[in-house]
Amino acid sequence: MSSRLVIERIATEEVLREGATAEELLLVGQFGSASRRSESLAWRAIVRRELGNEVTIFHDEYGAPKVDKTGNFISVSHSRDRVAVLFSDGACAIDIESVERDFCKVANHYLSAEEQRLAERYDLYAEMWSAKEALYKYHSKGGVDFVKDVVVTDYDGERGVLKCTIFGGEPIEVKVWREDNLVIAVID
Repeated sequence: MSSRLVIERIATEEVLREGATAEELLLVGQFGSASRRSESLAWRAIVRRELGNEVTIFHDEYGAPKVDKTGNFISVSHSRDRVAVLFSDGACAIDIESVERDFCKVANHYLSAEEQRLAERYDLYAEMWSAKEALYKYHSKGGVDFVKDVVVTDYDGERGVLKCTIFGGEPIEVKVWREDNLVIAVID
């Protein structure tokens, strides 16, 4: 499978509006939050730049972004002033998070006791959160309990891979790393 990851700083809403389509402006006009408007415009601008202005962007019934170009899959994430878009020729998922968030405080809400021991051993709280977010996106359905249904089983530190399952299915490898004050988790 071939994939390409684009991570960029989010430009100002004013700048992003200049290149937006009328449909996108109408869509983001419904958002009360300026940061949410900018995030949405930023990832859409990346998709159009990478796949062409004629691409149609839509969301599936679970809210996941999709494009109408055959053989093109995308996943989107944002954190503070950054936006990430993962492009692939197959199912994929991305999550980015700021390393400044304190994931230990809420560990009981997303990690089992075994996972917490693994997270503590390797200092992987943020990576596990991002991996589980990516798995949720990859699963592309609702009704997921992060503690019970999304399970981190092992960590391969040499490869930077968390080994995981969702709903007890086949193992899935999630690549995790830190870069430029971000934790990045990718399934491709």
